[in-house]
Amino acid sequence: MGIELREFAPRDYKALSDIDHAIYPEYRYSAEEWRYDDEHFDRKRYTLKRYVAEVAGEVVGYATYRHSPHMFHPKRFWIGVWVHPEWQRRGIGSRLYGQIMEDLKGLEPELLWASAREDRPEGIAFAEKWGFRERMREWESWLDVEKFDFTKFKGYAERAKSSGVEIATLAAERERDPQYLEKLYELSNLVAIDIPSPAPYTAPSFEHFVENSIEHPDVIPEGFFIAKDGELYVGQSDLWRSKEEPRDLYQGLTGVRREYRQGGIAMALKLRTVEYAKEHDFKVIKTWNNSNNVGMLHINQRLGFARRPAWITLEKKLT
Repeated sequence: MGIELREFAPRDYKALSDIDHAIYPEYRYSAEEWRYDDEHFDRKRYTLKRYVAEVAGEVVGYATYRHSPHMFHPKRFWIGVWVHPEWQRRGIGSRLYGQIMEDLKGLEPELLWASAREDRPEGIAFAEKWGFRERMREWESWLDVEKFDFTKFKGYAERAKSSGVEIATLAAERERDPQYLEKLYELSNLVAIDIPSPAPYTAPSFEHFVENSIEHPDVIPEGFFIAKDGELYVGQSDLWRSKEEPRDLYQGLTGVRREYRQGGIAMALKLRTVEYAKEHDFKVIKTWNNSNNVGMLHINQRLGFARRPAWITLEKKLT
């Protein structure tokens, strides 16, 4: 079997999408979505490099290393190796891993992160083979929208409103407030600081935030909810939609400013996302929460999100 490694080319987007879907059939990210993410990744500030593995001209695997804009350190990288299930256990993953590690030598990394789902022991074993160890877990949970019972949650919107907080949509604020982007950028950074992660939060540039969190084609402006106290943005909960999953939604960031917490605002925001999903005939909302994020896990549990296999962040220290 002749395995050829080469640098990623734009013609490979469809192959990468197909490999991901073959490994994780529950998710479908299109070639167009891949392309958008790559084209709007700030390569002037951050590193992103990808290789593909070919057998007889067919792309059967790929590997990536990159900086994380939200946990940026010049010598810390996320890496990933993916091989189509039909081609696993043939040394392709090891070849890809060896290639990106050879590249990284010149960048003098001190820390690497990788991820694997807990129900895929082969992925965990592959990472552990190369010296990675578990750092933290992120629970994946799904909400069955069709079975959701709103009668159990009466009063949350009224409670928030009685405290002077109203809930608007990104679509409405975009038309009303010329400062909406700056205000969302500030809110997102304030909230993200308190979300558990493998390393301290770092704010991406304003332009990166806008292109990847607001103007991304998967963001739903009418399903992006903002809690406001007068003109101050105090909380948000937003929904995303992958173009090739017509009845599935993805929960983005849900968070509230510290001084406004414990007032039911997060629950009121989450209920609006469920209401949107139900009104527009979506079947499921998928979300992820760190195992240490007790507050949000409690809210999701109360709403009826059913826990799925966790995603494990693995870490390798090089210095």
